[in-house]
Amino acid sequence: MRSAVTNVSWDLLDAPVIHGRGDEPVVVGTGTGAGREWTHARLLEEVAALGGLLHHLGVGPGVPVVVDLAEEHAVEAVVAALATARVGGVVRTDEDPAAPVAVVSAGASVDAGAGAGPAAEGRTRLVRAQPGEAVAEPDLDWAVMMRAGRTDPAACAALDDGAAYSPTRSVVEQRDVLAAEPAPYALADLRRLLQV
Repeated sequence: MRSAVTNVSWDLLDAPVIHGRGDEPVVVGTGTGAGREWTHARLLEEVAALGGLLHHLGVGPGVPVVVDLAEEHAVEAVVAALATARVGGVVRTDEDPAAPVAVVSAGASVDAGAGAGPAAEGRTRLVRAQPGEAVAEPDLDWAVMMRAGRTDPAACAALDDGAAYSPTRSVVEQRDVLAAEPAPYALADLRRLLQV
């Protein structure tokens, strides 16, 4: 019999906040300003907001989410991976026709091979645009949707210990990968560890 386990988002964000370490940095050196950091509490707020939105869009245990964000959206890639994990989804960086949601940078061509224009039928694209760029309908704008997600943030799903984090790692294997290199993380390192 398999047992239920906490997921990656819980271990990285919720547990430190519960144990009084919410103001400690989990990601350092983000953006152009040296020394800019994200605390456990701040990242948890963003991840839970996006998790709430993903849950509303039908993402739950075992449901894939395509994450295809450009390097300038590295923080958003981390948030998307942890939010997907938070609701029990499977993080994908390649095309998956079963994924009901794709989180992409503006101009990304996820679904281009599906022959259905900017989004495959039944697929919602959550688009992170650059300042001044407009997001065309029917795509959803990251900034607008994050505000909406804050009204109903997602709780962490308890998962089976064999549940997939990604196509190549189980939840337990992903937890072990993060535990082997504890926080705080450089943004590029955390993105690499989360496989996004």
